[in-house]
Amino acid sequence: MTPLKKRHLYLLSGIILMFSISDLAAQENKENNQEYMPDLDGILKTKVEYDIDNSLTRFEVRNARFGVKGKINPYFSYRAELDLTDEGQIKMLDAYIRFTPLKNLDFYMGQRKIPFSTDYMRSPADNFFANRSFIAKYINSGLRDIGFYANYKTSGSFPLDIFLGSVNGTGNNNPQWIKKPNLVGRIAAGPEKGIRITGNAYHGVSENKNDLIMLGGELRYMNESLLIETEYVNVNYTDTLNLNQHRDGFYIHSYYIFRLNNKFITMIYPTARWDLMGESILKGEKEADRITIGVNTGFEPKLFYAEIRLNYENYFSKSLPIHTDKITIEFVAKF
Repeated sequence: MTPLKKRHLYLLSGIILMFSISDLAAQENKENNQEYMPDLDGILKTKVEYDIDNSLTRFEVRNARFGVKGKINPYFSYRAELDLTDEGQIKMLDAYIRFTPLKNLDFYMGQRKIPFSTDYMRSPADNFFANRSFIAKYINSGLRDIGFYANYKTSGSFPLDIFLGSVNGTGNNNPQWIKKPNLVGRIAAGPEKGIRITGNAYHGVSENKNDLIMLGGELRYMNESLLIETEYVNVNYTDTLNLNQHRDGFYIHSYYIFRLNNKFITMIYPTARWDLMGESILKGEKEADRITIGVNTGFEPKLFYAEIRLNYENYFSKSLPIHTDKITIEFVAKF
């Protein structure tokens, strides 16, 4: 058996063990308190793509995520999640414990997505396009790490959501020794429905990047049916040759939900996105520039739970051969 197959076998065994333990714990806790029963969940995304530029077709299982979360007592809770096929690889994703000593104050220790960029933090199901934005896929790539996070929320008509964190800076499931941790900060001001403004900052080092500074700003409006959201991220660092490098990215996307009084189809919502990235998009130095239009069909009253998504991507400019105009049909199941 090859080392890769052994690794996959160990991970699959771990998944089976995780769910077995969760089921046993659920049975034991059921008699005591429903509140402390483990909650099993998952996300499946499958799709077929047609490459218009090269007349090629491919089928893909984009994500097969399984996770468990729950409460130990009023102060401690947990989350663990694995993806059996994240772009063809098995990955450990979230694995953290949350400590809540006071109302609206949470401390996290473990591995999770670094709280930088709303679009990056979305789960595969919550991302309402078949393919992620350039900011989520390229600019913020690798921002899942092991560390310590503090989250404080205020209430009222204009609430604040403040996140501070300290992480290894060595990436997903890679607990290396470090001289000093990377730092992250995020503050969102505004209600869930209405106008919300968010700022993000990240500083430290990562693989082949020294003096890394990432800054981002977001603006969003949302109501019962409409979402309009835009974000800009600016990245500066020094490479291994001690040269200063710069990258940035931008997107604006939207959807509008038409809810139907139908037992089969519960909603239809058109989507649209314009996003671009490059060495300096403000100076016209673009690596990729595209527009994505689509329509999503929902088969559950809850958004993102059971959907079929149809997307068309058209590139105005591109520097990589993988950036091709394409049509995508995607099935999504969230449970």
